[in-house]
Amino acid sequence: MNSFVAAVIHSGASSSSRAFRRLRGIAPAALLLGGLLTVVPGPLAAPVAATAPANTVAAWGLSGGGSDGHVPVPADLSGVTAISAGSSHGLALKSNGTVVAFGGDLAGQSDVPAGLSGVTAVAAGSWHSLALKSDGTVVAWGGIGVDQGQATVPLGLSGVTAIAGGYYHSLALKSDGTVVGWGNSWGATVPPGLKNVVAISAGGYLSLALKSDGTVVGWGLNDYGFATVPAGLKDVIAISAGGEFGLALKSDHTVVAWGWDVFGQADVPIGLSNVVAISAGQRHSLALKSDGTVVAWGENGYGESTVPTGLANATAIAAGYGLSLALVPAPYFTVSTANPWLAGSAHDVTVTARGAHGGAASWYIGTAHLTTSDPAATVPLNYTFTMFDGGVHTFADDLDLPLRLKTAGTVSVTATDTANSSITGTQTGIVVNATALSRLVVSGLTTPRTAGTTGSVRVTATDAYGNRVHSYLGTIHLTSSDAQAKLPANYTFTVADAGTHVFSGTLTLKTAGTQSVTATDTVTATLHGSQTGIVVTPAALSKLVVSGLGSPRQAGIGGSIRVTATDTYGNRVQSYRGTIHLTSSDAQAKLPANYTFTVADAGTHVFSGTLTLKTAGTQSVTATDTVTATLKSSQTGIVVTAAALSKFVVSGLGSPRPAGIAGSLRVTATDAYGNRIVGYLGTIHLTSTDTAAKLPANYTFVVADAGTHVFNGTVILKTKGTWSITATDTVTATLKGSQTGIVVN
Repeated sequence: MNSFVAAVIHSGASSSSRAFRRLRGIAPAALLLGGLLTVVPGPLAAPVAATAPANTVAAWGLSGGGSDGHVPVPADLSGVTAISAGSSHGLALKSNGTVVAFGGDLAGQSDVPAGLSGVTAVAAGSWHSLALKSDGTVVAWGGIGVDQGQATVPLGLSGVTAIAGGYYHSLALKSDGTVVGWGNSWGATVPPGLKNVVAISAGGYLSLALKSDGTVVGWGLNDYGFATVPAGLKDVIAISAGGEFGLALKSDHTVVAWGWDVFGQADVPIGLSNVVAISAGQRHSLALKSDGTVVAWGENGYGESTVPTGLANATAIAAGYGLSLALVPAPYFTVSTANPWLAGSAHDVTVTARGAHGGAASWYIGTAHLTTSDPAATVPLNYTFTMFDGGVHTFADDLDLPLRLKTAGTVSVTATDTANSSITGTQTGIVVNATALSRLVVSGLTTPRTAGTTGSVRVTATDAYGNRVHSYLGTIHLTSSDAQAKLPANYTFTVADAGTHVFSGTLTLKTAGTQSVTATDTVTATLHGSQTGIVVTPAALSKLVVSGLGSPRQAGIGGSIRVTATDTYGNRVQSYRGTIHLTSSDAQAKLPANYTFTVADAGTHVFSGTLTLKTAGTQSVTATDTVTATLKSSQTGIVVTAAALSKFVVSGLGSPRPAGIAGSLRVTATDAYGNRIVGYLGTIHLTSTDTAAKLPANYTFVVADAGTHVFNGTVILKTKGTWSITATDTVTATLKGSQTGIVVN
């Protein structure tokens, strides 16, 4: 059940001046809206400065502390200037003139009309809601299923300066000091002739009006004296109607109550003073004191009369059915955890939502998100506070995902509300210390880099999280994936190194590609680390590299050879566009024509199957730049073996020669290119075109001949003329050879 009260004073009327003099002592409960001084001591209470947009709503009772918990306040609610509480819902007026409704919506009471704006006051009835616009008109919604006309605004109603919502009825105070009521309730029937009203309040079955002379008029159901205002009550500055009782705030800031008191709702606490606003709920009452604290009494079945511990700096209050609201400055967080930390360890982290007074904001029910300046840290999952937390939550170190700080140094931990980033807090100056020695970190060598250039590399002893271990005094040995690399000698760390050492300008990588440098402790081989992904690019063009021709190889067989332009270290220079000429130590070689490199070659070209060596022995092939003769290189040590047996080479008999003089003759088994076949073991027969010649008998080659035999002084030609001598294999007649043109005198 909601009750609402508002007092409106017109700046020009004499009665208004008298009322203003009575009201001016309650500045904490005043709000200037649209040129009118509106005093709101009931559930619509709006004693809040419009210049404090950070205000939010604290709730207790059915908002979460009771058994139902069905009126949660939105976590991101801020910029609130007025509040009102109904049976199961709440309303908040924001500084931009819009309305936020929260809680139950069984009758549509929380379904704020789309586009509603320009609102200067709100009032929550039991099953409906009201909004007063700056043009003096009223908008109503809700009441579905329990409609008694309370949400049906009278046609043509205007000039309204205040509104109030009851159980089944609504009230509007007009600028002429008269009151309009509607709905189906005793409290909707306004007494005839009622005027000079400055504030109104609608309760369960009753209504109250505050007149400009400080007196109160009540009407409606009067069982137990609900609507019977105490005789002689005067000097009243605010009123509030509850379910079956009434409250009045006097100019001396004391409270008077009357009506049904079965739950103590009309039993004002003894000594209550310095009150600046009041609000009557269904069966409990609230009072806001000048110091911003709230006093509650009456029924407490849902915790509605148990003011949250530490609630202070409130600027407005609203009491509904089992529900209490207070307008308070937005809370802030404080964060508390151990200090110092050991990197990688977990500790409790306590986040406390605090009000402006510094105490725990026990009404806070938002969601907290932890962050830290430590980029390597792991943080717990977000946590949504409940009313049972009392504004305090500890992220425990035994969670599945606790907070772990890992980076040595001084860091901070921050808690921030996920819906309202202005609710935040930080613990700074948390010292994180390194843990045990775990690895070596190698870094600092620039990439990409040119082959052959010297560079500097840093080696740091660290824990598992990369924090430097200052006490390391081991000896390290450097290695590299680059087999050509020039590396510094072993180094033993000193106290002055404090766990890190730079090898300055003493490391050279020479092989193009992606390389790494590794540092390893000479005693503990598992203590190591690498800098990887070091891109090495070729140095300047220096030579041509010739390769790829298979060895050994058989004479006469075509082969492929590769020519690559490289730097001093054998790295391919892809930009080479020169022309090369091939030569060979084999005078019989068949070589490709000159070739000019193209972009597609990327510094290397293969002469595929176009090179043939023919002379048995160890040969070489050389590539030379046609412009720069010094730019050349060779593939050497190419072993060429003889091809298949093909012929005999007959030679050695001197010419010219005298007839009848004995001479020597050499017969060699060869391949097609004249290469000796050392394994020939056949038998040869000699013949001559000189029919008178005296020739050696047939000869069978032996292993020791190695493919060649000399008939020493056993050959005589006798007939003058030009003759030949032929050697023929006795088995294969086609296998033969001759020495011709032998002149005999």
